[in-house]
Amino acid sequence: MGGGSRGIVNRGNLRDIVILLSTGLALIHGAASWERVTSVGMLLVGCGLHFMSKGVLVRNQVLCNQGLYGMVRHPFYLSNYLVDMSFCLMSGTILLPALYPFLFFWAYGPSVRKEEKELFSRHRHNFLEFALEVPQVFPDPGSIKGWQDIFAGFSPRRISKRELARIARFWAVECFFLLLHEVREEGFGQLVSLVDYDGPILAGALVLFSLLSFLIIRGEASNAGKII
Repeated sequence: MGGGSRGIVNRGNLRDIVILLSTGLALIHGAASWERVTSVGMLLVGCGLHFMSKGVLVRNQVLCNQGLYGMVRHPFYLSNYLVDMSFCLMSGTILLPALYPFLFFWAYGPSVRKEEKELFSRHRHNFLEFALEVPQVFPDPGSIKGWQDIFAGFSPRRISKRELARIARFWAVECFFLLLHEVREEGFGQLVSLVDYDGPILAGALVLFSLLSFLIIRGEASNAGKII
């Protein structure tokens, strides 16, 4: 499912816009330690939700209402919100994190409406009952009561290599921002110093995650090209 109208800001380009804006602002504003720690923690949770939601989703076949889908109707969009917000925090200014919720609903609103119309057309009463009981994107106190069943319906076999590559790219971007702030504070000379291990470690992690994403995508493309 997906789609929605393709406006200036949409699902397809929102993350690119966020990364570009965060990079530009990070060159001017330094991110505080709490912003970096919060960003890493938010990305960790976002990637976890991304992984789990894809492990439950059975597209276009059944109404997914188990696991994370029993807490929110669109956990994948919630994971995207957390991932993008983690990048916004790396901008070093409150401006982008404050603006992002509006950009999120602008970009994802059409897709959410389209998907829910399709789900209603397929499942009718079951989806209506589901929509009345479970929040749309963000959980509420009532919906998180069943958190013990968060792994219900989960199967790692449903997670494609493309999703794993995407998660690797998320961490490559995060390492890029951490490295950017490290260079901004310490300078290039300190970056390569053996006394300061942060710079070399971040640079190595950036290369590692980028290479991992490339290799996963390349391997998937090679397998797809084989005649079965």
